[in-house]
Amino acid sequence: MKFYTKINMSEFGFQSDVQAPAFGAGHAYMQYVAPIAKSYFFREELLKPFMNWLYNPCGDSALLVGPTGSGKSSLVEQLTARLNWPCITVSAHSRMEMPELTGYNLPFTDPVSGDLNTKFVDGPLTRAMRHGFVFVLDEYDTLDPAVTVGLHAILEGRPLIIAENGGEVVPPHPNFRFVACGNTAGQGDDNGHYTATMQQNLASLDRFRVFEVPYLKEEHEVQTIVSALPQLPEDIAKKMVEVATSVRNQHQGLGGNYLSVTLSTRIVLRWARIACGYTQLGASKNPIHEALNESLLNRCDKVQKLARSAHWGRRDRLYAFLG
Repeated sequence: MKFYTKINMSEFGFQSDVQAPAFGAGHAYMQYVAPIAKSYFFREELLKPFMNWLYNPCGDSALLVGPTGSGKSSLVEQLTARLNWPCITVSAHSRMEMPELTGYNLPFTDPVSGDLNTKFVDGPLTRAMRHGFVFVLDEYDTLDPAVTVGLHAILEGRPLIIAENGGEVVPPHPNFRFVACGNTAGQGDDNGHYTATMQQNLASLDRFRVFEVPYLKEEHEVQTIVSALPQLPEDIAKKMVEVATSVRNQHQGLGGNYLSVTLSTRIVLRWARIACGYTQLGASKNPIHEALNESLLNRCDKVQKLARSAHWGRRDRLYAFLG
């Protein structure tokens, strides 16, 4: 595939005459293009440098670092959706091995002879490299560092060699991009928030261009929630975001009390959706309160509940604040 159209940056919510190269809709790999979320909010200060890398990677892969639910993988998916650029997202885990990414030899029955044979089936990384997709490895920092070392050649733009397929050499398509997303910068979890993460090999980290993805600014988070749920009054959305900010501060050890849970943008949206659902159905006398319980508070252990009560006074004070 080649770029053969352009879209205006107004598609991302900016007032600009600049146009970005894009693929035309209807190409052969549209099933790999994420659906567009109209309510997604693009941050100009993050989008522009990331797009600069996307079009001119200069041999680098990209690493997006930020707290849970800050919008790391969704940034890539929503950007590529508007460019009609195929994108595959895979969630990493501590026991992941290379064949999960590159592919396996699987048994199959020859339809003519009936003989049982094996056939190599591309994994998601191999497919992305062959056809020029953006490959997103989410939760990258949970990988065993030995696996990340095995990715070094791919991370710096060299071919993939598949031993399981007779040593096949798969050169990277010019449109192939590798994006990793993690809650840490690969140096390990220094505050105990993300216990499954591992310290990554320094040589692996050297192959990334790093972008920080913090939580949205309060006014932008309110805008995101109201855009996603127009039926939610804006003043309620503002109060929800204020509560979320308070929880995040405690999660980071600010404000006197520590919480091991946090209210990410993802959870705030869940809270708002549940509250709106309860309101529409008339299924609860206190829809916002019930939705908050289901979204976050029911996850708190007794110690966390005591810490929360010490900060907010009592649960009723929080509910009174929310109205």
